[in-house]
Amino acid sequence: MRINHNISALKANNQLGRTNNALDKSLEKLSSGYRINRAADDAAGMAISQKMKTQIAGLEQASRNASDGISIIQTAEGALTEVNSMLQRMRELSVQAANGTNTTDDRKSIQSEIDQLKEEIQRISDTTEFNTKTLLDGNIDKKSYTNSTAAKLVSLSDAISSGEYTIVVGTPPKKASEIGTDIDETKFPAASGSTVSGKLNINGVEVEIAVGESFDEVFEKIREAGEIANVNVFTVDAAGDPCDINDTGARIAFETKGYGSDQKVAVYCDDNNLKSALGLTTTTKTLGVDAKVTLGNGFTTTATVTSSGNLVKVTDTNGFEMVFDVAESAAAGNSVTVTVLDAGPMKLQIGANENQTMDVRIPKVNPVTLGIDLVNICTEEGAQAAITSFDNANNQVSAIRAKLGAYQNRLEHSISNLDTTAENMTEALSRIEDVDMAKEMATYTQKNVLAQAGTSMLAQANQRPQTVLTLLQS
Repeated sequence: MRINHNISALKANNQLGRTNNALDKSLEKLSSGYRINRAADDAAGMAISQKMKTQIAGLEQASRNASDGISIIQTAEGALTEVNSMLQRMRELSVQAANGTNTTDDRKSIQSEIDQLKEEIQRISDTTEFNTKTLLDGNIDKKSYTNSTAAKLVSLSDAISSGEYTIVVGTPPKKASEIGTDIDETKFPAASGSTVSGKLNINGVEVEIAVGESFDEVFEKIREAGEIANVNVFTVDAAGDPCDINDTGARIAFETKGYGSDQKVAVYCDDNNLKSALGLTTTTKTLGVDAKVTLGNGFTTTATVTSSGNLVKVTDTNGFEMVFDVAESAAAGNSVTVTVLDAGPMKLQIGANENQTMDVRIPKVNPVTLGIDLVNICTEEGAQAAITSFDNANNQVSAIRAKLGAYQNRLEHSISNLDTTAENMTEALSRIEDVDMAKEMATYTQKNVLAQAGTSMLAQANQRPQTVLTLLQS
């Protein structure tokens, strides 16, 4: 029997220490709800759970990103819905203007409304935005750069891949134009006014000249008639440069606002004296010229070219389409290279990891890209042509809206998948990281009982040396 070293007490104390440590860990798990509170609890489990937490946070943010993408698409689609409505209204007005019961003044009133609607489409294009990002001005379409002013790229389809595309100008576009000879000033004396009279017809728009009208009044009538006929009327000198209408040697010039073979200047006069006084030299119509180009690098042998005025459309298989605007100042043989970059489309981060993105493209939408900027229904012929123009514009906007709808449906499915994945991964994380409360409570109860028993046994072990006193007393 020894008294210097109480081995029983030491053993009891060590065991009690281990029990208390286990009890502390059990209490920590029960109070936090986690099985792993530090790396020492489960090193491998901790490493796995941290990676899973990273993925879950990324998935949840990606879901929010996709929701923001839907909001942008809905904003753009809402604006395009209104554009569709305005195009429908303009088509309706064109059908009304095409009716022969309308007078010139009636058609001018109708044209006024169409002009206002075109301005509103342009305003919508310029101002529709989400979080200060403009949506319909081409800001989130593919970017392109042109090395020449001879032509520029107007639009390109989704099928266009990045790279360089070259066209060579064959024929630049021309407006239809007609320039007369010198105005006979003697037929328009300042004191008495015009000494000639008659009717003038410009592309089907008739204007009547009366005796006694000043040349300023006569020219204003002709200019207004030209405006209705979609023809600019101005005066030039013998060299063809613009000049004042009262300058000596001034000549009346007629020029269409648009380019191409479907543009014409047809000026007729029912009185030879009036015709001579105004310097009109012909009664045959003059037509514009469509741009012509040949294709160079970047295009396949199956690509085809169609021209309409200054616009040249290149189409190929699988939805390939590029539209160029050829400048009137271009010369035959001018080479134009367009570099198309992947930069530009809005990239939505719809995944938790790098490069898990979705491209969203919204092309520029305005009267020019829709082909309605020069629509004029002030003549029956112009009204008939406008009907087709608005049909094409409507189809173009509808196609863009359909693409936006497809984007939205894809994003909605992406959100559903992201949320489901995050849910399943969170469930897996719970199995690794969360504590089983029932099991841990049983462990806690066991350790608590052992701690109480250990405390009691330690107390008794500490009393054992007291028995030596009994031996000494005896």
